[in-house]
Amino acid sequence: MPVDTALAARLKKHLGQRTVLGVAIPVIERTLTSAGKISDFQGITEREIEVRFKELSATFNGSDYHSTYLHRRLGPKGFLEERNGRYRIQELLLAPVSKADLASLCAELTASVRSEFERRQERIARLEGAGALPDEDIETRLAIVDQFLSELTGNRGESFEVMSYAILREYFRCLGFALQRFSTTHANDGGMDFVAGQAIYQVSVDESLKKIQDDLRKSPGTSRVLVRPREITEFVELTRRGVLTTIDVRDLLGHFAAWLVARDTKSNRSIHLQNVIRTAIEEFKRENYAERA
Repeated sequence: MPVDTALAARLKKHLGQRTVLGVAIPVIERTLTSAGKISDFQGITEREIEVRFKELSATFNGSDYHSTYLHRRLGPKGFLEERNGRYRIQELLLAPVSKADLASLCAELTASVRSEFERRQERIARLEGAGALPDEDIETRLAIVDQFLSELTGNRGESFEVMSYAILREYFRCLGFALQRFSTTHANDGGMDFVAGQAIYQVSVDESLKKIQDDLRKSPGTSRVLVRPREITEFVELTRRGVLTTIDVRDLLGHFAAWLVARDTKSNRSIHLQNVIRTAIEEFKRENYAERA
């Protein structure tokens, strides 16, 4: 049974995250195939990492390579170190690890990337199936939206965050306003940002105080709206730091989605809910083809 090492703990925080594991897996693979002890491995070049990253990406409909993916994993909070232009697992993290444990960890990391890709494909298929429903089937489409808002696990709550964006985008579009993605992908630190007028909407399933503080440090002096699964109890304090309001699942379903449903019900056609679902499909596909953290 694999030993639960510091290296395993640090990497397992990123299970399913292609831009992180896309640089970790090539280094681990080459460490395992090197001659002699794994601790003697001298590392591989960034070009070699990039080539293997792109091979993995092609398998999992994934990401373009960016050097920031590699350089972010250096330093005390990372897992790589650079020596003479070559990259290897940090010596202190690798020292207590056996070759068998490293091979087991590599297999688990690779499987997590594959599994997350398959889950995203399943989500897309589920959403695309709604397009075949009768136009008047509002109830089934609303149930699908509800299901996605309830999915708080898997790539750090991507389903909740994508569906939140889709609902809010359609709601404000009906009122003549536009929401635009601020980041081009679901971020590796959890969450996604989009902008509307003078405010940034920051969406995440991470309800910790640290995540809130991290979000507030982005674009200081800018008004913002925080979107979370549950009500944020520190709202009074947050208003002093530029937070206009907070939105939770009850608001998303009970106000924003309910308003869209009411309009669909009047026309007996799922125009707005289908637009929500269509936007969600586009965002999940964007994650497959253009993930840039």
